[in-house]
Amino acid sequence: MSVPDLLRAGRPPQRGFSLVEMLVAMVILSLSLGVLYQAAAGAIRNARVSGEYTEAVILAESKLAEYGYVTVENFSVQDRLGSFFWSVQSWPVPPLENNDEDEPVEEAYALQFLRAEVSWGEGARLRELDLLTIVPLMDLPDEP
Repeated sequence: MSVPDLLRAGRPPQRGFSLVEMLVAMVILSLSLGVLYQAAAGAIRNARVSGEYTEAVILAESKLAEYGYVTVENFSVQDRLGSFFWSVQSWPVPPLENNDEDEPVEEAYALQFLRAEVSWGEGARLRELDLLTIVPLMDLPDEP
């Protein structure tokens, strides 16, 4: 008999993994799957929130475009669209001060700040977005 045969003679031949090795492999597999599941759930949640923010920005921009000018000072309107609550408010832009006495102040247009606010969600997950611009205060033309 050769030396390797003598060394193997006292041990039974190995036929597979032991129970401890299988348990360790299962624990590693379950931990890995748990981490992958959390990463996938987080990615889905981030995609949903990103989509909601996109919808909110589109809604706010459309309201600013809809009210491209205002006809009364301190205008305010609000409503709901689907799961989004929106409001639009205006207030006067203060006139510019002229510190140079030599130059006359040109007649300025009447301007209004216009803010569009959009909110959605509830409780701790309440999200809000607001956009601000300046629009002219205009009189409606008289109808003939």
